[in-house]
Amino acid sequence: MKRRSRKERKRKNKTKVCGLTSLPDEVVLNCMAYVSRLDLAAFGMTSKAHRSLATSPWLWDCRCQMDCIEPSYYVCLHIFAEPIPRWFILHPVQRRLKPIDSYAYQSPESGSSFVVLAWGIYIIGGLVNGKPTSEVALFDCFEHRWYRIPPMKMARTSASASRIDNKIYVFGGCGDDVDSSNWAEVYDIDTLTWDFLCVPTTTRPKNIKQSVVIGKKEVYAVDEDGQSFSFSPSKLFVSCGKTDSKPGDRHDLCLIGRFLFSRGPRGTILWCLPDELDWKEVKGLEELQQQQLVEYGISKLSKKASYIVIFWNAQPQGADSLELWSAEISLRKVGPDIWGKIEWSGSVYKLDYPLTDSNRVKVVYAGTAFT
Repeated sequence: MKRRSRKERKRKNKTKVCGLTSLPDEVVLNCMAYVSRLDLAAFGMTSKAHRSLATSPWLWDCRCQMDCIEPSYYVCLHIFAEPIPRWFILHPVQRRLKPIDSYAYQSPESGSSFVVLAWGIYIIGGLVNGKPTSEVALFDCFEHRWYRIPPMKMARTSASASRIDNKIYVFGGCGDDVDSSNWAEVYDIDTLTWDFLCVPTTTRPKNIKQSVVIGKKEVYAVDEDGQSFSFSPSKLFVSCGKTDSKPGDRHDLCLIGRFLFSRGPRGTILWCLPDELDWKEVKGLEELQQQQLVEYGISKLSKKASYIVIFWNAQPQGADSLELWSAEISLRKVGPDIWGKIEWSGSVYKLDYPLTDSNRVKVVYAGTAFT
């Protein structure tokens, strides 16, 4: 019997299979489903095969079925004087914004509406080259890929867009072309189709400042004149509510529990009950308001689970560069008041030029998706 040469033995040893590739696909997916999104990203950088596995749609399905999905926080920034906004994800450990490659998609300049699914974000309408667009895109937060969605029937900017069940309802944003036949339209997520929605109403505001979904069944919105209205798909009717108790711009409405929150002037956070619109200031945040919030104001307010997240432009003392800062605030009801507590604050993004009137970072969107 011939003895194998050294080269033959070495070649045979190379063909031995070990590690994940030696396991059945189902076992691999079940194991990987428990790995955090952060570790999946590191795993995917080790080889093409691992990257393919880490971004596999079957892995996403497996994570959903096993309830192993986790929240990821996404932010869209318009960094002046760049022409279009850019997308980022907040690193959960470093608490810094990491850029997302979006070479295949360019966000509208401004005026887009955003609707979140469990795993993705719809970007609806907005301004492209200074003109309203009907284009719609879907950002897949698991694969970090952009997909074109059938466009709306009307070009819209600064519209109200809200999801109830498997439909997205869009109101306003048509400018002077608005009438009863085109003021509203609805997108069916299952059939991928848009249809005009004829809604009996005595008011059709052109510009809707803010909107939120209350109780997963009703769209609540406030127009540019501070007039509130609500829409229920089951009733197909828009009803007018109260007028804002404190006229002025209301930005970034978000619903936490049964209370509405909004960013107010000079670094304040306001709250009210939706059916009253009697805005009051969240107490206990005086320390935060002294950190340049009075001078520059809050640039964005959003929610992250039961927390409020705010962003603002800052230039720390002695620094020669612009920074975007953020804070996470917990809330509690004490008697007739709501008190906030700063759980964390710090810089999440840094630029190489100083803060001026023309050099600023605008937070276009901030919110959570599950991946």
